[in-house]
Amino acid sequence: ERTQKFYSWAMNNHWGTNYRAYQDGPVEFWFALRPHREYDAVAAERLATGMSQPLLPLPAATGAAPGPSLLRLTPDDVLVNPLKPSDDGRAWIIRLYGASGSAREARLHWGDGRSRQVFLSDLSERALRPVKAGVKVPGFGVVTLRVENP
Repeated sequence: ERTQKFYSWAMNNHWGTNYRAYQDGPVEFWFALRPHREYDAVAAERLATGMSQPLLPLPAATGAAPGPSLLRLTPDDVLVNPLKPSDDGRAWIIRLYGASGSAREARLHWGDGRSRQVFLSDLSERALRPVKAGVKVPGFGVVTLRVENP
């Protein structure tokens, strides 16, 4: 039956696991409500990412023209989360997430137009196999890429 009540079960200790069935001290939870029509998994993921990883505005040099975007990704329902320098400092690590729930072929478009060597990678950030064109991203799956700096 319809109602204006929201219920949240933020902490569930009813599973038979090997940790205590209680938590000490105060715990803070945040909730975001956003009106929408039908469910859109991509929009929900973008909202959640924006809430948990907000952009940090920093002052820029006065009079400096903005440069091109580092990276654009197609299609729009494959999300980058995260893009970071590799631990060895010689590449970018990009994780692609199939937010729509459907398999997609993603393509990277670099803002400066230069080509780069792109490799499938894993959590160790090693270059495993080269990616020649698009990369297959499973629905609700994650693919890790290593992009060598030009």
